Amino acid sequence: MQKTFHALLELQEVDNRLDELMEDRGDLPNIVNELEEKLARAKDKHKTHEDDIKSAKLRIKELELLLSDGKEKLDKYNNQLYQVKTNKEYDAITTEIETVQEAQKEYENEIRSVNTQIEEKMASITELEAQIASIDKDLAENKVELNASLEETAEEEADLNKNRKKIIKDLSKNVLDTYEKVRKAREGKGIAIVKNGNCGGCFSYIPPQKIVEVRKMKKIFECEFCGRILVWSD
Repeated sequence: MQKTFHALLELQEVDNRLDELMEDRGDLPNIVNELEEKLARAKDKHKTHEDDIKSAKLRIKELELLLSDGKEKLDKYNNQLYQVKTNKEYDAITTEIETVQEAQKEYENEIRSVNTQIEEKMASITELEAQIASIDKDLAENKVELNASLEETAEEEADLNKNRKKIIKDLSKNVLDTYEKVRKAREGKGIAIVKNGNCGGCFSYIPPQKIVEVRKMKKIFECEFCGRILVWSD
């Protein structure tokens, strides 16, 4: 069990250094991720607008064909008016003309509406292209800075991760799971050294009997308040 405690101490030291490297990079990783997501959303919206415009233009062509067809029908019906012989025939043709004229108005109104939509989409595309260019520029600058930071510590980080893998091989799954769970919940600190009868993590009082047990290092004990694995200072 003493080997387990020593391994935990080594692991915490390694994780502390890895955390320091992450802190040195500041918000750069998050900034890069956020910019990449923002860029992806802008490009998706740009693509959607382009697809909408294509569909709108196809609809206008359909409407123009319908208008052309309607014009032919109107010409035909108007010619027939001069050939009718009864009021009934005249009324029937007049009704057909009115129906076609009403449809023509609807087609023309829809064409105007679709053209307005195309203009709005085009204006939005122009704005999006400016946004995409700006995001691209910011992303490139932040990536350069982040990559420079990564290159500076790449070798050390690789060694630390290699050492970390070696250390956790000697830890049981239960102990490692406890450490990782507490570390995640307690700002990266999964263990706490007992100092002057208190938990070194949250400074809570530890009963003397429990300190005696912790000092024996024969069993894993956790702080009742913060959950950190307790380790004797020696």
